Amino acid sequence: MTWQLGNGTAQLTNLSHVGIAVRNAEETAKLLSSIWNIGDPEVFDYYPQPEDMIAGESFAVRLVFVKFGPLTFELLEPLDDKSIWSKFIAEQGEGIHHVAFGVSNYDEMVDTLTAQGHPLLVAAVFNGCRWCYFDTSPGGTVIEFREEYPRASA
Repeated sequence: MTWQLGNGTAQLTNLSHVGIAVRNAEETAKLLSSIWNIGDPEVFDYYPQPEDMIAGESFAVRLVFVKFGPLTFELLEPLDDKSIWSKFIAEQGEGIHHVAFGVSNYDEMVDTLTAQGHPLLVAAVFNGCRWCYFDTSPGGTVIEFREEYPRASA
């Protein structure tokens, strides 16, 4: 079988993390740490203000970043019932929600997926960096673009 595939123009980007929607991030982190040596996770309670929202409505979520060697899992515990993650858990249960790619060409990537007709689900600013989710059906994958630039060494 030979498939005729397109020749996309976007460069392959850095896998930033895999986002997992959970009911209780602390309990999930404890479970993971009972199996693997994950070290101390980074924990943030994120309440974007209306001026931080690019698309979608404000929400509240606990973000827990857990390192597995070169791979990062982002545990997302909704702190309200308005977020995309609370809706995901209500409809599908806990599980993998999205795959995030760190990009330096954020605007180009957003333009590319928008031009292809993929719905922009939510977009905001976190710690000075823009991020967004696209529904990239078919395939059932939500893709996040996270604006990441090389940082100068200290």
